[in-house]
Amino acid sequence: MEKEKMITSEVDTLRLEVNDDGEYIMISADDATMFDRFASGIRHIVELSDQTAAKVEEIEKQYEGQSGFDMEKVAAISGINVEFSREAVRTVDSIFGEDTVKKVFRSTYNVIPDFLPSVNLITEFFEQVTPHMEKLFNRKLEAQEKASKARMGRYMPQDHKPPQRRK
Repeated sequence: MEKEKMITSEVDTLRLEVNDDGEYIMISADDATMFDRFASGIRHIVELSDQTAAKVEEIEKQYEGQSGFDMEKVAAISGINVEFSREAVRTVDSIFGEDTVKKVFRSTYNVIPDFLPSVNLITEFFEQVTPHMEKLFNRKLEAQEKASKARMGRYMPQDHKPPQRRK
């Protein structure tokens, strides 16, 4: 009885260590959905940020002219920021995997289990991870281009000559 074995090539992955405890996230350019998830996730967070700024501005206008500390105003603005942060955490986790945000901010979560990263922390995370994503996908595009040329070389007749110009 003859056994057949299918050999698969290695998946191009990038392991990014995200905290001092050695936790990491894995990113693969071979994941057909990764680039779309990343690009649409960033777009979503930018849109959320714009919407959040507009909502905060609206609240500021409602309380315009009032002096002193106003608990209702602060609570309303805080609620909008919390809403943004929760959605941003869901977005990051949907791109890089469940509990990515908890891994990135592990030391804080160890002390404050209900911690919710602010817009600044989410933005900083994207600023740090974007160069790695660009490098990974550029490497993938270069490899695909080389592989494509090599494949095409196998299927083209070696003695084929391009048509000559007539003089």
